[in-house]
Amino acid sequence: MTERTVSTKSFYLDQHGCAKNQVDGELIISLLEDKGWLRTEQPESARVIIINSCGFIESAKKESLDALFSARKAYPDAKIILAGCLAERYADIFKQDLPEADAVFGNGDLSKLDFLMNVLEKGLRPVVRPEQKGVCCGERKAFLGFPSSAYVKITEGCNNRCSFCAIPLIRGVLRSRSADDIVDEIRGLRDRGIFEFNLIGQDLAAFGRDGVSTGDSANALYFQSPSPLSLLLQKIGELEGDFWLRLLYIHPDHFPLDILPIMTADKRFLPYFDIPFQSGAQKIIRAMNRNGSAEVYLDIVKNIRDAFEKAKSPYGEPQIRTTFLVGFPGETDEDFNETIKFLKELRPLWSGGFTYSREEDTPSYSFKEKVPKKTAEARLAEIQNTQTSITEKKLDSFIGKEIEVLVEELIQAEDKAFLALGRAWFQAPEVDGAVVLNFNLNKKDIDGNPIAPGSIVKARIAARNGFDLEALAV
Repeated sequence: MTERTVSTKSFYLDQHGCAKNQVDGELIISLLEDKGWLRTEQPESARVIIINSCGFIESAKKESLDALFSARKAYPDAKIILAGCLAERYADIFKQDLPEADAVFGNGDLSKLDFLMNVLEKGLRPVVRPEQKGVCCGERKAFLGFPSSAYVKITEGCNNRCSFCAIPLIRGVLRSRSADDIVDEIRGLRDRGIFEFNLIGQDLAAFGRDGVSTGDSANALYFQSPSPLSLLLQKIGELEGDFWLRLLYIHPDHFPLDILPIMTADKRFLPYFDIPFQSGAQKIIRAMNRNGSAEVYLDIVKNIRDAFEKAKSPYGEPQIRTTFLVGFPGETDEDFNETIKFLKELRPLWSGGFTYSREEDTPSYSFKEKVPKKTAEARLAEIQNTQTSITEKKLDSFIGKEIEVLVEELIQAEDKAFLALGRAWFQAPEVDGAVVLNFNLNKKDIDGNPIAPGSIVKARIAARNGFDLEALAV
């Protein structure tokens, strides 16, 4: 048990999960601060501890519950709220079976948090699970990432119904914000000094397709041009000033090719595409309730690369991030070898991977032919090793080139030399490598100001160190 000195209305946020959940965490901070609550960075100083949980796969659920149990043990007199996706997914169960939580709060309508806090203050144990309606957004006074970078949520929920995925069970059906609302948010954040905007949603290609099924009979609707996403990008492109815009997570089965001419015409739209292909074996792709194939997916990437080459993009080759799920029920050695072949032909700069997690109430939960855990883990290791070789070669190709680096953190070194940690356009927040920037105090950023967190600095890549790059300010 930790000795505690707490203020009357103080809270600590323990953040878990994906970028969408991070936005929810930032909204929670703002909602509470608007009601007079003080955020603290130390749980021992907080009267209320909020675990903003993830409920996507088993390992994430365990991590969130472990955080809850640890907080309860360390701070027995604190009020502990389990919020986020895990709370949303299992609210009915936790109402009876999770005494460690003093309150359970779903993520359908974060504005209901004030009601929950008032009930909690009365000594009761509220379980609040608002309807999944609309997209939770609003002013964020604090950001949980690095300076000058923000996630902008454009959709909530999902209609794709991949057979392994619990997101529709947690976040509900697809809902999109209006393009004007999104542009207004980006404009406001730009005025506050944000430089990098990362558009997020469960599937950006589905933006504006609310109420449209992704079944075969409706696929044509997803390919009608202009796509809602292209219209959104056109509106964002009308904003003045310099910034980076990055698209995170586009489902490959309905990638809107009409966004490419818009992106190649505006260097503020980064040629970085996060497309989670999941597998290269058509049998497994179909079992995942997806419609593509390795050939179709490779053709999408070829279209992307050709568009930027034809436009003579100043960035050079566009970069791909993807994800692979291994150990899916029925995946044979032959299926996995098809995925390895696909990965080698795809040549993404980055890829993540995870082993199949059997999630109740998803279609694949009842699938037979389960893959042994050790086999799945061995396949994941092979995916990672294959990707490492590809990534190292691609990163080596940047050595000697000049790029812009978004500085995130300063580190003083010896003899008046300084180091900074930052990212280049081909490095998304949290998930990709970093750039280690060497500079002297006489060096300035591109605006002529001293180098500081949030600065954009021109730099020459000097070397690769693992997945990170070393650079010199120029």
